[in-house]
Amino acid sequence: MSTIDIRAVREDGTVEDIPEEDLYRHTRHRWLYNEARNLSQRYLKFNLQGLIQVAVEEASREGAQHCTEVLKCKEGMNNRAYLFKMDNDSVVFAKLPNSIAGPPFYTTASEVATRTFLAEVLDIPTPRILAWSAQKANPVGAEYILEERASGQPLGALWQDWNKLPLVNRFGIIRQLVNMERKLAETTFQHCGSIYFKEDFPQGDDMKLSGTCTISPSTLGRYALGPMVGIDFWQGPKASMDLDRGPFNGPLEFLKGKAVSEMKFIQAHGRPWLNIARSLTELERPEEMVELLTKYLQLVPAMIPPSTTDDLHSSTLWHPDLHLDNLLFDNRTMKVTSVIDWQSTTAAPFFLQCGVPKLLVHPEPLSFDLTIPKRPENYMDLTQEEKEEADYRRGNEHLLKYYLRITKRDNPRHWTALQLHNEIRVQPARLVQHAWEQNIIFFLKVALMKIVNRWEHFCPDAGPCPVNFNEVEQGTFDFEAENREAIGSVLSLLQEKYGLHPEGNVVSARYDEMQMELMRLKTGFLSGAADEDERLLADKLWPYQDTMES
Repeated sequence: MSTIDIRAVREDGTVEDIPEEDLYRHTRHRWLYNEARNLSQRYLKFNLQGLIQVAVEEASREGAQHCTEVLKCKEGMNNRAYLFKMDNDSVVFAKLPNSIAGPPFYTTASEVATRTFLAEVLDIPTPRILAWSAQKANPVGAEYILEERASGQPLGALWQDWNKLPLVNRFGIIRQLVNMERKLAETTFQHCGSIYFKEDFPQGDDMKLSGTCTISPSTLGRYALGPMVGIDFWQGPKASMDLDRGPFNGPLEFLKGKAVSEMKFIQAHGRPWLNIARSLTELERPEEMVELLTKYLQLVPAMIPPSTTDDLHSSTLWHPDLHLDNLLFDNRTMKVTSVIDWQSTTAAPFFLQCGVPKLLVHPEPLSFDLTIPKRPENYMDLTQEEKEEADYRRGNEHLLKYYLRITKRDNPRHWTALQLHNEIRVQPARLVQHAWEQNIIFFLKVALMKIVNRWEHFCPDAGPCPVNFNEVEQGTFDFEAENREAIGSVLSLLQEKYGLHPEGNVVSARYDEMQMELMRLKTGFLSGAADEDERLLADKLWPYQDTMES
């Protein structure tokens, strides 16, 4: 049997030999807190020879006989990716989900069906799938997707360099991006859920589309809408609970379903715990969260925008994370060759899905002034460094304006959705299924208070707001707000200065440096305390430290 080289792509793009065990371990990042838990969640043991055999079987159709190299790609947070190089120079790409990627079976089965639907029905380019299994009980010992290696290079390789990618080429890429979004926006679903093949999920709802999309009954009959694959419905003990995960019939049922499932989870598994930001002695009780969820349910009508001719209520597929490296293009033709990373894509109300892609830098709130930006009046008085910064900002603003102009012209449904988007409306739905587990109940309460304050504006014909927050609730809120502000200032500083994510993950090479810097910053944070009680509180509030759950 021929020797197979095992290598990995390093952070700087070079390749190094690694032991086989490193194929199963997450090695790209380390965590500044809760590291053991984060690494264990991303450890994925599987039968390497079994996966190689499946890859060779697929590559043998092109004349390959055996694998010569297994290359571990740079790791994302939710999946493990490998390139299998064959003796005839062909390459097979493999992706295996970690345990935190989403629910077993559903995550892989839905991704494969969704990507097939996108390519087959909407003509959106995604890498061709060669083989897959949504069951762990297979020769590989893990779920997997094998696919052709995506052609083209990630847009991020050139997008930041204005010298290598001129404005006219960027405009061309934006037009292609808007065309893809138009295809998605013009295809609407009658229910909210995730796409599966009918043969994999026969109990799923028959697919029913509306909008301008035309598809033959035989093709549409291959697919079904089933439960949401988003981790919000499946995390931790939720995975084994009998929760309603959809399909949901419209935005009202969907928004309520999120809170109802969370309420059932908390009633079954919630335990009192000490929320340091609120009190050093008084436990936060699950019953309080249930009361907050009851308020959420009463406020749901205000979370749904009014009906429009562009129908922002109907469910629509949308890419969940369209950043620079998920868009591949040919640098000779400037054509987008593939859109990747559709894992956990769902059909949900369009007013919750819409938004400007992450690859376009934009302010909040979004401005709809489409005037082409000009250089500052004092441009000639600036230093060369200041001129470069001004040109960079102007270039990014120009790209955003162009995207908005093309969206207005070619994708009117999305244009309307962007104009009517109101962050106050949608924020509670984004927080409600994370609030208890991630200790962000405070932010859910803030979001609901904003809804209460805008009730008459959002629901002018619904009478008085059914929810209010009493003096006791307001008092505990004000105390926690002050502490949360202190935590937020630390997180903002570390994000702006070091690019440090609140989850505490850093590339492994920077771990020791960041540990020392955090120790220095924490010392300064504690020194601002007026007395020993404040110092004790500050020490407990410091965000980057292990939690009890880990």
